[in-house]
Amino acid sequence: MRADQAGEATFPAFVRACWDAGVARYDVDTAARTCTYYGSDGDSCTEVCPFVTLP
Repeated sequence: MRADQAGEATFPAFVRACWDAGVARYDVDTAARTCTYYGSDGDSCTEVCPFVTLP
């Protein structure tokens, strides 16, 4: 997932890495700038995404 965040992975590679890590689904909240990953075992992890200014 870190490779994707750094722009070093394709989307399919990101999805595969999530699957391999046990992530069953994830939700992105663009207003709150968070991404919550949900594991197949019921665990969850929320990451805060930094503000980005586009050119």
